[in-house]
Amino acid sequence: MIKKRPASRSTSLLSTGPGGLGQRGLPRGALGKGIPASFRANLKQIDWTDLELFLNVAEAGSIRAGAIRTRRAINTVRNRLARMEDVLGELIARRGRDGLQLTQSGQALLRIAREMHSSRQSAAHQDAESGQRMRVRIAATEGLGTYWLTPRILEFQAATQLRIELHCDMQRVDMAEGDFDIAVQLEQPEVASSLCFRLGTLHLMPFASDKYLREAGVPQSVDDWPDHRLVWQEADQVASQLLPFFVGTVDTGDLISLTTNSSLTHFRAVAAGGGIGFLPTYARAISRLVRPIDIGVHLKREILCVLNPARAQSPEVERAVDWLTSAFSGEKYPWFRDEFVHPRDFDQTATAANVTSLFEGYIDGLDASGDT
Repeated sequence: MIKKRPASRSTSLLSTGPGGLGQRGLPRGALGKGIPASFRANLKQIDWTDLELFLNVAEAGSIRAGAIRTRRAINTVRNRLARMEDVLGELIARRGRDGLQLTQSGQALLRIAREMHSSRQSAAHQDAESGQRMRVRIAATEGLGTYWLTPRILEFQAATQLRIELHCDMQRVDMAEGDFDIAVQLEQPEVASSLCFRLGTLHLMPFASDKYLREAGVPQSVDDWPDHRLVWQEADQVASQLLPFFVGTVDTGDLISLTTNSSLTHFRAVAAGGGIGFLPTYARAISRLVRPIDIGVHLKREILCVLNPARAQSPEVERAVDWLTSAFSGEKYPWFRDEFVHPRDFDQTATAANVTSLFEGYIDGLDASGDT
């Protein structure tokens, strides 16, 4: 029995909209002879993202190679292809020693996939030739988007001539809505079909300004927390539930002098002397307004790149992904490595990688009264 697939928000293969071929849009003879009529009918339930995955796997020659090419897990690729076969009611490929061997139905599906891919590329070239600038929509957490990506994104935009929309917010975006092409976030996507891979690691530790440390003293251990003020951020994708583990007590109310949902306010409050706050270690690489505090408390979070499957292989998105991969390279920027690198070791790296000059005046210039 053929399993019916729930209605998808993506464009149906045979829809008459701009993303589908439509019944009349199928290339002549695309299905070939000997293909059951039910196969054509069931094509209506296959959307472009699934078809594009099949195209990449078929051209790669194996499920493993297709998984690498599309940045998906092998099991995800295998399950998606099996689901397509359930929907179509036909076997589309067999696995052999030489890789995938397409059946007659699989060959017909491949012809359709290539036709659609060609049509979409033609539409993209027409937009480019008509003077319409290609657009990339990026969502990023507030801190990473504002403090790390923004100072370098203008250089990337100028080099590529892309129209970039950068949305900075701690709220996770829903890729199923289609509002964004790329998301840089700290938690796994809610939509299982989204493409997701790790860009780097975000390390956090306590920071304070010189002004605050002169007035309140430098804590030597977590036992000194009662003698200090804490600036805390509570927002989506912030591990707020870990606060008791950081300070060594579940009674944290008297320690917190300021709570905010904003990464910008959080940093500015710490830099202005409002108290001690947990900041990414790269804060020291881009600003001298804050200083790390060594009390043996560190936290690390994965920095994830989530892609809209419908846009993942467009040239403009691929260029943006390459740029993001470079921007969070642990080899180039040690504060994004998987292992913890202390901020005291940043100065030489920051100078060599031109980080200091890149951010000069952007962060410290926000508050002329801050101590340097």
